[in-house]
Amino acid sequence: MSSLHLFLRNIPSSVKHKLAYPTSRVKNIYFEKSTKSSSSSGSDTSSSDSDIDDKPKTSKSEAASIKLNALLKKIVEEDVVRSESKLNLARPNKRIRKEPETEINETENVEKQMVKAVRDVAEELGGDVKQTESELILKLLSPVEPSEASTANLRVVKKINLFGSKPLGIFTNKDLKESPENKTWQSLYERDLKLAVTHPPSNYFQEMILWTEQGKLWKFPIDNEQGKLNIPYLEEEKKVYFAKHVFLEDHLESWCPSKGPIRHFMELVCVGLSKNPYITVEAKKEHIEWYKNYFEDKKKILQEVGAIPTQNEQQKSLD
Repeated sequence: MSSLHLFLRNIPSSVKHKLAYPTSRVKNIYFEKSTKSSSSSGSDTSSSDSDIDDKPKTSKSEAASIKLNALLKKIVEEDVVRSESKLNLARPNKRIRKEPETEINETENVEKQMVKAVRDVAEELGGDVKQTESELILKLLSPVEPSEASTANLRVVKKINLFGSKPLGIFTNKDLKESPENKTWQSLYERDLKLAVTHPPSNYFQEMILWTEQGKLWKFPIDNEQGKLNIPYLEEEKKVYFAKHVFLEDHLESWCPSKGPIRHFMELVCVGLSKNPYITVEAKKEHIEWYKNYFEDKKKILQEVGAIPTQNEQQKSLD
C-alpha cells in the first residue's frame, strides 16, 4: 500500500466526503482551505493571550490542512496532465498543389516575351513596323508543315505489292459442285408460302374444297379402302373375292403331306398370308409355289430325316 493511500485513510471523515467530488469541486475545496487557513492565521494573531494554551492544537490542524492542500494540488495537476494526449500519431503529408494561376502567369510571361521580341525585330528591320510585326506573329502561330528537305534524310520505306508476285499454287480454285435439290425442303418451303398467302375458308363450299384437297372428304358409301385407290394393284384386287385372300389351304393339297412338321409349317405360312392386306392373291400363290420348289429340292434330306414319308411308308399307311 502506498503512502498516499495511508495518508488518505488518516484524513478525518469531515474532509473525506469532499474528496469524492470531481476535480472542479476539488479545486474549490483547495481554494476554500487556503482561505480558511489564511483567515485562521489572521484570527490566531489577533487572539488574546488567553488562547496561548491552544496553540499546539491549532498548529497541528494547520499542518494537516497544508498537507491536504498540497495533496489536492498534486491530484489536480495529475488530472490535468492525464487529460492531455501524449500520442503522436502518423498523419499523411499534405499534398502541395500547384496553383493554376502560376501556370497562367508563366504562359502570359512567355507570350509577352515573344511579342516584345517580335516588336524589336520589326523595329530593326524598319519600314511599316506594325505590318511586319503582324506578319511575324502570324508566321509564328501558323502550323509547321514538314518540307521535302527535312524528310529527305529519313529512312525510305519500300512499298510491297502483296498481289503482284507469282502465286504459290497452294489454294486452287476448284469448281464448285451444286448441292442436290432437296425435295422435302422445297415442298415445306412451298407449303409455308401457301399458308402465308391463303386464308381460312369463309363459307362451307370453300371448306369442302379445302377438305377435298387435303383428302379429308369421305365418299358415300363409305369404303375402308378409300384413299388407297391410287395404288395400281389395289384397283385390280377390287374385282377379286375376299375368300381367295383368306382360304389358301387348297393350294397345299396337291404337294404338301397331310401331316408332319412341313404341313404344320405351311399352315402357319397360309395364316400369315391371309392376314396380309397389302399382297395380291397372285403374290400369295407365288409364295406358296416357292416353298413347294424348295421342299422338292430338299426332298432326299427330308426323307432321311423323317420329315417326309417314303413311298413304302405311304403304302403301309394305306394298307
